[in-house]
Amino acid sequence: MHGLNKISTSDERAAMLGKLVAPVLPELEQAEAALARHLTSHYAFIQTLVRHIERFRGKRLRPAVLLLSAKAFGGEAPLGPEVGALVEMIHLATLCHDDILDDAATRRNVATVNAEWGNKAAVMTGDILFSRAFEILGRFDDPRPNRQLSRTARLICEGELLQIASRYNAGLTEEEYFDIIDKKTAQLFGAAAELGALMAGASENDGRKLFVYGRRLGMAFQIVDDCLDLMGVETTVGKSLGSDLKNGEPTLPLIHLLSHASGAQKQELQRLFAPDNHDLTRENLRRYLEAAGSVEYALGVARDEIQRARDEIAFLPASTARNVLHDLPYYVLARES
Repeated sequence: MHGLNKISTSDERAAMLGKLVAPVLPELEQAEAALARHLTSHYAFIQTLVRHIERFRGKRLRPAVLLLSAKAFGGEAPLGPEVGALVEMIHLATLCHDDILDDAATRRNVATVNAEWGNKAAVMTGDILFSRAFEILGRFDDPRPNRQLSRTARLICEGELLQIASRYNAGLTEEEYFDIIDKKTAQLFGAAAELGALMAGASENDGRKLFVYGRRLGMAFQIVDDCLDLMGVETTVGKSLGSDLKNGEPTLPLIHLLSHASGAQKQELQRLFAPDNHDLTRENLRRYLEAAGSVEYALGVARDEIQRARDEIAFLPASTARNVLHDLPYYVLARES
């Protein structure tokens, strides 16, 4: 793949990803089966909630990264599908909590748990997923997945709290923003890539290189997601958009816009970016963002992260898995806006 290819339909996105993950499709299917097995309860109400969460089934990028990393180092990772399922379970738990924080109504074009059953049920559903994942991780003879994912879960929570603390901070720096998205999104990608490599016999040093690859992939993923939140179409993206603005969370395009504005325009933007200002909408900001090139700037940063991610795996021997890890970042960049 060469350059950034825009995907115009969800079917094209699915086809592109399906082609990319084909080398680990049997293992991904095992991970899917394990996830379905773990998302069960003999209590009818809890079963309804966890099965609803399963409808948030998305790209399964994190398990795919884990399994591709394992295959790049020989593929002998018997725990790979099981750990991949638990990585996805942790991700689903964070989505459940994110939707509460964002007051989101839809995800994957279906109602969120908080929209359907309220915040209290959504909090506890996310907590069940977290606790179930670590209950299972604690049973493994290999302590590395439990140790790595426990640390990652803590960092995700820190990132969410830092994001809450940054609300309506018109002076938030790019460095502070990168720290937030590193914790809340990129660390789980990095953990998945590193665990796949280590479980397949990679050295600690090579495992860290895969961690950096996954982390940079995750940084690009979140930056693109933040751009979509400002400029995307809800029916195409499949979830509630504009939540960052509604919650006063400065993302990279807005940070760029605020830092480059001056005079009356800066005063107007600062007026807009204030608590309880109902004029702070995607529609009202769009002309400013387009004039300043702020979204394109953010996408440029995402492209840089992708190139650095690819550089991290240049040492891998030639293989189908290496080729997919090399091309997978383009899927992140090529999402429909």
